[in-house]
Amino acid sequence: YRIQDVGKPKAEVAAKRVMERVSGVNIVPHFCRIEDKELEFYNQFQIIVLGLDSIEARSYINSVACGFLEYDSDDRPVQETVKPMVDGGTEGFKGHARVIIPGMTPCFECNIWLFPPQVKFPLCTLAETPRTAAHCIEYAHLIKWDEVHSGKPFDADDTEHMQWIYSEALKR
Repeated sequence: YRIQDVGKPKAEVAAKRVMERVSGVNIVPHFCRIEDKELEFYNQFQIIVLGLDSIEARSYINSVACGFLEYDSDDRPVQETVKPMVDGGTEGFKGHARVIIPGMTPCFECNIWLFPPQVKFPLCTLAETPRTAAHCIEYAHLIKWDEVHSGKPFDADDTEHMQWIYSEALKR
């Protein structure tokens, strides 16, 4: 992500960057809720690459990919049904990447304990794709407060300040 990419969907930016760097590759970005796609959409791929912001979204795709998995009579994964996943993400300057091969490596759910509890939310999530009440509250607190009350410090002990945050979060 670069300065000129702010406000653009990550899927579109990532697809463009990869196509610029890897000759012959064609990537069609999809900017929507992953749950809105039919299962057959995911089944058409040989590999699934994730760049998701939430544990819930990763868990959903994990269950989709693992749901395609079939076993033969010797209890071995049928290769044609294995949908490897490449999961990657960043928070600030920290990042991770892992390959998950259903039926062969631990799945996402098996490793979920590796994630530290989330205490901060990415600003792109707050500004563009809020999914929880906490996202809306943080948006009102971190973004809207300064827009409306420039320079005035927020006081969590002031009931008027808290009521304003509550009202703005409800709008969001």
